[in-house]
Amino acid sequence: MIRGPGETSTPPTGVKKGLPLRAWIWACAILVVLTWTPVLVLHFRNMSVAGPGTGTLIAVFPPTSSTRDVFKSIADAKGAPVGPVSWLPRTWIVQSAEAGFAGRLRERGAWGVYYGNLLSVRQVLSCTGMVQAPPSSGPAEPPRPAS
Repeated sequence: MIRGPGETSTPPTGVKKGLPLRAWIWACAILVVLTWTPVLVLHFRNMSVAGPGTGTLIAVFPPTSSTRDVFKSIADAKGAPVGPVSWLPRTWIVQSAEAGFAGRLRERGAWGVYYGNLLSVRQVLSCTGMVQAPPSSGPAEPPRPAS
């Protein structure tokens, strides 16, 4: 644009350089999801309990199950409900000392049965190698020979 001798240069109003804030927020959110999804998948796989599992466990039931159906499934599996996980519907902390408890829960409709420390942040971070796993996270390792 050609200007006259007395005109000053003023930048047009309303023009911003760079990405808008909303784009940066979405980019960061996508980066977090892409980074943590494999970690959480590995964590859930490692924390899943095999059929003979006993003790205090976390059982996830289908969202279509009524509370009565959930209680009946837990009782039929020879276990007792300890309490719900308040922020995750149809997820209960359950316990039983009888062998095969986890398998019986799955037979009675549980989508997943996990160890009680599934919701531990330290346990999640141990899958990444950032922290050492808690001592109660699984079977003990055999002692290493002295060198």
